[in-house]
Amino acid sequence: MLTVNIDGASRGNPGPSGIGILIFRNRNLILNYGEFIGFQSNLLSEYMALKRALQFALKIDDEVSIHTDSMSVVQQRRSKDKMRKKELKILFREINNLEKKFKTISYKYIPRNKNTYVDLVAKKAIDYHIKYSNYIY
Repeated sequence: MLTVNIDGASRGNPGPSGIGILIFRNRNLILNYGEFIGFQSNLLSEYMALKRALQFALKIDDEVSIHTDSMSVVQQRRSKDKMRKKELKILFREINNLEKKFKTISYKYIPRNKNTYVDLVAKKAIDYHIKYSNYIY
């Protein structure tokens, strides 16, 4: 089973945003991934991190435990509630379809102070983009 830590970060809400993903197997880090995802809200960033993490994990194993400091993500994924916000509906559907491909999937809330490294990965993706792009925020 894989352990996957995710985080989405935004500088502003909405603002320049990034995602961070760490994938572990038997406590060994097998993927460290950060990506700038544009100008997004905090919640959308968290869900984009989840989608990308599921895409990566599916190529490695069909059993996964997702760890996040977003209580909203954990509660919504556990309850399988429908998303009312238009900008998240499509993303929600894509995540639902990805989840169906796993034999086992679980969601665990972890405190922010236990998720600091993946938060740093997400923030570094934002910083890198700002430093090396010509876009003015």
